[in-house]
This record gives sequence, C-alpha cells and structure tokens, in this order.
Amino acid sequence: MLKEQGKKPESESRMWVARGTAARGYRNTGPVLLFAYSPSRSGSVAAAMLGPEFKGYLQTDGYSGYTAIGKREGVVHVGCWANTWRNFHHLGDTGPDAAGTIAVRMIAALYRIEDKYRALLDNDWISEGEFTNLRKEETATVFVPIKDWLLEMAKTVAPSSPLGLAVAYALGQFEAATRYVEHYALTPDNNLVENAIRLFVIGRKNWLFCDTPKGAWASATIYSLVETARANGHEPYRYLCYLFDRLPGARNGDEIAALLPYNLKPNSY
Repeated sequence: MLKEQGKKPESESRMWVARGTAARGYRNTGPVLLFAYSPSRSGSVAAAMLGPEFKGYLQTDGYSGYTAIGKREGVVHVGCWANTWRNFHHLGDTGPDAAGTIAVRMIAALYRIEDKYRALLDNDWISEGEFTNLRKEETATVFVPIKDWLLEMAKTVAPSSPLGLAVAYALGQFEAATRYVEHYALTPDNNLVENAIRLFVIGRKNWLFCDTPKGAWASATIYSLVETARANGHEPYRYLCYLFDRLPGARNGDEIAALLPYNLKPNSY
C-alpha cells in the first residue's frame, strides 16, 4: 500500500478472504467468496467480516486471531488438517519409519475416506445423512490412532524441535480438526479459501501494489465478484459484461441481488 495515513509504503497490509454461502430464506445459495482489505492482521477483521449475528460452522487454520470468534455462542470452530499435514511434510522425513512419514500417512487416510464417500454423495448414490454417518464412523478408526501417536510423541521429542513443534500444533488443533465430520458440507481442510487468495497473490506479482486504500477496496470488490462467479460456474468475463449491462437499470436492492452470481444460473443469460 503506497499511500496510507500513518503507514510507510513498505509496511505490510492484508487482503482477507472468506468462503461460505449466503442465506436466502431457509436455504443457502451457492458458494460466496468475500475479499476484504485491512491494514491489520487482527482477528477483529475476521469478526467484522462475519458480522455479530453469525452462527454456524467456522473453519480456519490455527491462527490465534480466530480463537475468540470460535468461542462465540452458536459458532462451531472447525480446524484444518492441511496445515497439520504440511508441518509434518516439511520435516523432510523420507524413511518409512520416520515420524514425519508416519504422520503424513495417517492423515492421508482421512483424505482417502473423504474422497470415497464424497464421490458417492456427488453422484447421488448416498444421501447427505448417509454420507455424514458413514464418514463419521470410518474416520473414528483413524482419529484414535492419530491422537494416541501424537500423545506418545509428545513424551519423547524436544518441544522446541521441528518435530516437537509439529506435534504440539497437531495436538492443539486436534479437537477442532475432527469437527468437520459433523456436517456434510465440511471437508478436512479449508484449502478452497487458500486457493482463492492464491489467485490474488499471483496477480500481485504483476501489479505489485495498491496505491490507496480505496484502490485496495475496489480490488477486493472485483475479486469477490469474479471469484464468486467462477465458483458458481460462470465464465467471469461474460458474467461481468452481463452485470455491467444490467446494473444501471436495477431500481432496488432486490433487483441488484438478482444479479449476484450465486443467484444466477450460468446458462440463464
């Protein structure tokens, strides 16, 4: 950020992103991605994005800024296995009996279970309730040995070593990381959110910076529209052409809402 009051151009600012669904009556829409600019990394930014009335499942990595939101009444804080997996994978252990290899292998079993039952659900071969029950039953046979192994490792490894830090993170996140099995829409990780912010990072390598906070907020708005359009099956350029053609004629909030990508079918225009 080149021009921001009270901050040097070389100081860090943040682009945040959240992914979820927009409530519409008693049911939910397709995916919604919301980008937001802030000069801060404080958890208060995430709280503001969600709003004070948010209730439901909140899936995040282990950043401590999310802890307070996760403790709100009506919020179920869900962890992310991808971050635990990366901590062990980055140890670089290659032997079949190395601790990092063992951890990666056990976590991979959770993903095999996910892929198996998710494929059945996506093809309508099982119901959402059956998916939840089957996944919960089979993952329980993996969660127990993972927890037991982590507890044993914690007794023998140096806490400040790379392996010790990986074990401590995994134990600290374990309870939250197992909660994804409670709802069919949840997966073992929040990689979809990480993938969304990755496109912004790639873009930044080309345009390098934002000039002003207003420019950053404009970028956040465009990224929210484009990435939500992509997530709902729209071709982004075609969608934006349709949006900018129709938006001037929208006379109220309902007519504007009807133009949002999660309220439109890709083949409807």
